[in-house]
Amino acid sequence: MCSGNATLEQLLDQIAVEQNWVNQTLLEKGGVLFRGFRIQETEEFQRVAQALIPELKPYVEGQSPRTKVTGNVYTSTEFPAQFRITLHNELSYTKAPPPRIVFHCHIAPETGGETPIVDCRKLYQSMPPATLARFEERGVRYVKNMHGQERGIGKSWMDYFETSDQDQVESYLKENDIEFEWTDDGNLRTWSIRPATIPHPVTGEMLWFNQADLWHITNVNERNRAQMLQRFGEENLPTHAYFGDGSPITDEDLEAVRNTLWENAVIFPWQQGDVLALDNFSVAHGRMPYEGPRKILVAMG
Repeated sequence: MCSGNATLEQLLDQIAVEQNWVNQTLLEKGGVLFRGFRIQETEEFQRVAQALIPELKPYVEGQSPRTKVTGNVYTSTEFPAQFRITLHNELSYTKAPPPRIVFHCHIAPETGGETPIVDCRKLYQSMPPATLARFEERGVRYVKNMHGQERGIGKSWMDYFETSDQDQVESYLKENDIEFEWTDDGNLRTWSIRPATIPHPVTGEMLWFNQADLWHITNVNERNRAQMLQRFGEENLPTHAYFGDGSPITDEDLEAVRNTLWENAVIFPWQQGDVLALDNFSVAHGRMPYEGPRKILVAMG
């Protein structure tokens, strides 16, 4: 939806008037790009996000390093610029993933930095049948090791759950069907089994919906992978993934998944002020490497 150089209030008015169209388009197409609106301040994006998602959700359990900038609006990721982030549905490994996610291009990157997207209905249909069958039959077991007060790789358990209250964390884990244990050195290990594919909660269409390839140690480049395995051992890696029955996911299956993801991806350049709304069930997103300044904000719920 493009509108020249329209104001924030005009965009909010359009969203209100066209709410049914936006909802239907998100269900049918998976995404809507709002372009040509003068959205500059963080608080302005928050108002747009709340028009599209009445109740914004905190980034609890989130993998990516992020900063909360206002309310439940965050930086999209602070992962080093030289690395590509593979395609994934936000928080798809949680018990209740957010149905929608909204991005805002606050500072457009000079080179690269696109947010590629992919239709998870196409992924389900395009995945090699044998790979799809294994994932559907077994699901995915997600394993996470989070450090405590001592410095370590990745986010601490306090950052993951946005609290330093162990009782509050345990209550959350139990409510969300996540097994856990505290280690003697104050670290937290969790593991949960989630489906690899799901029906869309509204349309019933089957979706590829997991982050096995992102959590798996093979997502790390070969040199860093060897260093991490030597330092931690497989059991204590910051994140790792198995099939739901605990058996290893083969390199062949992971390669098939990654190839299918990127063969179906759509990549477009950001423009300053863009707002991209996605149905988080039917569309996955990622990030391309970039150079120069880049600031993309995100809200979900």
